[in-house]
Amino acid sequence: MKTLLSLLILAVLVSACAPAPTRQPEIPATASYPNPSYPNPSYPNPSYPNPTDASAANLTPAQQAALTLLSQTLNLPLDQLTLVSTEAVTWSNGCLDVERPDTMCTQAVVEGYRIMIEANGREYEVRTNETGSMAVLASGADAGALIEVILIRQLAENLGLDAGSISVVSNEAAEFPDACLGVAMPSVMCAQVITPGRIIVLDANGVQYEYHVSDDGRRIQPATLALTWSRDGGIAGFCDRLTVFLSGEVYGSSCKSHREERVAALSALLSADEMSQFQTWLDEYGALTLDASDPVGVSDRMSLTLSLYGRGSAKPLKNAEAELFAWAQTLYQKLYER
Repeated sequence: MKTLLSLLILAVLVSACAPAPTRQPEIPATASYPNPSYPNPSYPNPSYPNPTDASAANLTPAQQAALTLLSQTLNLPLDQLTLVSTEAVTWSNGCLDVERPDTMCTQAVVEGYRIMIEANGREYEVRTNETGSMAVLASGADAGALIEVILIRQLAENLGLDAGSISVVSNEAAEFPDACLGVAMPSVMCAQVITPGRIIVLDANGVQYEYHVSDDGRRIQPATLALTWSRDGGIAGFCDRLTVFLSGEVYGSSCKSHREERVAALSALLSADEMSQFQTWLDEYGALTLDASDPVGVSDRMSLTLSLYGRGSAKPLKNAEAELFAWAQTLYQKLYER
């Protein structure tokens, strides 16, 4: 369990780490933190208050960030948390010495703190930098609860939602038929081995979003498809793929050697109007597959296909089909312009 927690908690730290498959949000802080005018004391420091009650005044930025993180993770009010100790520490990397496979950490030392907090009779370790702009839970929390918090924050960021409007519908053990956690992706080969894990379903504004999580916590895969697009052939020899999940993750790939796979969030690529247009299509149209390929036999024939997994029942007119193809192509271009 300790290993699993170490693998999971890094998803909430983004200022210095780059977790896959999607960028995770920073731990939120109040508007006054970090504050350059605020002193960065060493501990112990008799001139600086070290409160034991989370409701006490004069918290340092690091203490405030640690308490906020644990409060949100455990869904407890601040007055039910007790600050036990604060120790100045020099972390050896940008991940505050909490690492996991497939995560890149900056190799510069980071001055910060090890902050111990008690809640419900249990102690939790939170690591921060000096200003409190980075905070990561290093031990003490339940793995399942951490995964849910990570997913809620990611969904809120991807779709521009309030995290408070998102709830957990279910979190159940599962066995996936392959190493891709049962989610087929274009041009991705999956080892055909039974993979234990969990299926977690979130709800936001009456829409459900499914995620598949490996048992060891190393992979979190969105599982509710919204759109796929492919472009092949043509004079330029295209071989492009785009996959958009309902939860807001965008995956792009190409067979060309100079184009690596790309991953981003819809909210990072599209304007509010473009996001709204996509949601309108999902609400209006049912599941459909469109083909705008050149006729068979045409020289330098280009193949264009698009599948939309909508929640409605209508079918798009020709001009709407063209808009869908244009939207997908623009999204692919923006993904690779980042």
